[in-house]
Amino acid sequence: MKNFDQFIGSQFTWFIGEVLDVSDPLLSNRVKVMPYGFYDETIPKEKLNWSTVMMPNTSSSFKGFGSNHELMVGSWVVGFFRDGPSAQDAIILGSIASSTDGTIDIPVEAQLNPPTNKVHKTEAGHIIEIDNTAGAERVHIKHTSGSFLKMDADGTITMSSSNQTVNIVGNTSITGTLNVSSTTHSVGDISTDAGNAPTLATHKHVEVPGTGGASSPNPTKQLTSVADESTGL
Repeated sequence: MKNFDQFIGSQFTWFIGEVLDVSDPLLSNRVKVMPYGFYDETIPKEKLNWSTVMMPNTSSSFKGFGSNHELMVGSWVVGFFRDGPSAQDAIILGSIASSTDGTIDIPVEAQLNPPTNKVHKTEAGHIIEIDNTAGAERVHIKHTSGSFLKMDADGTITMSSSNQTVNIVGNTSITGTLNVSSTTHSVGDISTDAGNAPTLATHKHVEVPGTGGASSPNPTKQLTSVADESTGL
């Protein structure tokens, strides 16, 4: 009798199935799939063999380098059995979109015709959009909290934090005008190498008695520094 478990000369056997489990204990890019038409569909997922997910050539899958699959429980996939009709050793080739509970299985942001917006969206709601729509080209990276980084069609870059906090660590250079619409706070020294004299208009401070002779009034008073139009100071 022919041994169908041999690779050479064996019958190519493919299937369509549904992912039932993605929690691979070996963390080896495996999933459990129900290959419809091959197994009794009442078999519990614990009895199913683990199927290996084939990754693209852009993923090296070598010594900790590469990427992991993004299949979810409920994903529909296409695959084949390496052991042919024995149907025990499956390779998952890719996922296929359909409609689940009346919902199209691609992100709403990608539901364009033609599909000019290239979208990657995760189950948490993080999203990356590379929009090629003529006249509205943009790149948009959005966190599920609402924070985002966006590059518009005219090249404008907008960054927004949902909790009003953006932390920049390291030396930062800004070429061009810096406009600040709210408070600027520094815990260290502020210096300038500006060729023209910097101004400090409407800066308010309090002078304390006894620290500078006649320039230290009693009682204290609030003074306002206003730029001198002749010197810019």
